[in-house]
Amino acid sequence: MSDKATTVHIQTYGCQMNLADSRTVETLLRNAGFHIADGIEKADVILVNTCAVRDSAEQRAFGKLNSLSRWKSEGRIIGILGCIPQELKEDLRSRMPFLDLIVGPDDYRELPRLIDERLGLASDEPAYVATRLSRSELYDEILPHVTGDVSAFVTITRGCDKFCTYCVVPFVRGRERSRPLSSITAEVEALVARGTREVMLLGQNVDAYRWESKSFADCLSAVAEVKGLERVRFLTSHPQDIHVSLFEVMAANPKICPYLHLPVQSGSNRILGLMNRGYTRERYIDIIEEARALVSGIALSTDIIVGFPSETEREFEETLELAEQIRFDSAFMFKYSVRPNTKAAKMPDDVPEPEKIRRLEKLIAQQNGISRQRNKAQIGRVDEVLIEGFSPKNNKWLFGRTPDFRPVVFSPNGEGPGQVIKLRLTELRGFTFVGEHIIK
Repeated sequence: MSDKATTVHIQTYGCQMNLADSRTVETLLRNAGFHIADGIEKADVILVNTCAVRDSAEQRAFGKLNSLSRWKSEGRIIGILGCIPQELKEDLRSRMPFLDLIVGPDDYRELPRLIDERLGLASDEPAYVATRLSRSELYDEILPHVTGDVSAFVTITRGCDKFCTYCVVPFVRGRERSRPLSSITAEVEALVARGTREVMLLGQNVDAYRWESKSFADCLSAVAEVKGLERVRFLTSHPQDIHVSLFEVMAANPKICPYLHLPVQSGSNRILGLMNRGYTRERYIDIIEEARALVSGIALSTDIIVGFPSETEREFEETLELAEQIRFDSAFMFKYSVRPNTKAAKMPDDVPEPEKIRRLEKLIAQQNGISRQRNKAQIGRVDEVLIEGFSPKNNKWLFGRTPDFRPVVFSPNGEGPGQVIKLRLTELRGFTFVGEHIIK
């Protein structure tokens, strides 16, 4: 590197895993002597960390990158990170010739060297491409540079072995592997020492966590024992690997939040089979019943895809019926989009686009109604709220969440981020609660 420290700005698109990866990249670059800029205008290097799991996320990332191409004329280095480089690799050179760096999620350790080598080169040099997939890379000794964040992400697994027919994750993030438990607890302890009060354990499939003889339930229990930590959350679970021991640990430890995100994807057994999900509708319902029986007041969310290849109207109705039966607190709902290299990409995409949109709108309307009903049932309840900061919509109000992940805003009364206080949930504004202080 030159005597003048190079500044880097990272923009992130996609899921929580991408956000966690961006923190890892920041730490790798800081450790190598780079400065992290909080805006594009101050940056010598602009990196965009991307998601390829859904077409909409991919298109947003492409739109952002195209808007950044004008900075190339000022001598800036433009790079793309994450799943899209892993998916498209060398094709990105011709698709976006202004790119300088194309780096996949298992090659972030190469970034300091690649940026140094790129500095000073002619702007028309072809992009450096680093997109190997690793069976061992975990970045497990890299402690993200986090100071003062109330809530932080901690990645415990990388990759996925499920090969759902619609999903690119195994192709862009590699095979499943787990971090040593000692490195996970060490990271959590370091975060707590810097002010973190809540961690969310991340993985494409956290239930597949295995380190020596330790299961995910063991990992969750060990993290909950870290002194100074107020709350533990986790994301995402898979019905094929989930075990009753998880619910037993959740029920036994008040630090572990009573919230479960468990993607169902479809209510039709035939569609679940085509998706290679590895469970039936009936098994999914059994899991939900186990969770509700063991974990008092557990909140449930899910992912659902409509318009999968060959999905009939009756099979879509089965999904509506399942959502009505289970009554999720919230859901992330999508219409099917073809992802390259997946098995489903070879299936006829035969549900017309207007029909996908109609089904999605019907599902969203039903689920929004259920979510409102379940939220209204919480009005009047007194609950503990972990304060995260000021409300993004009104900086005169503080914002926090209940243990079951419900958002709450309230007027401050001397409190600040990181504190846990009791509030009464008095009303709903959209899907956000208004809380009031308990008068002692």
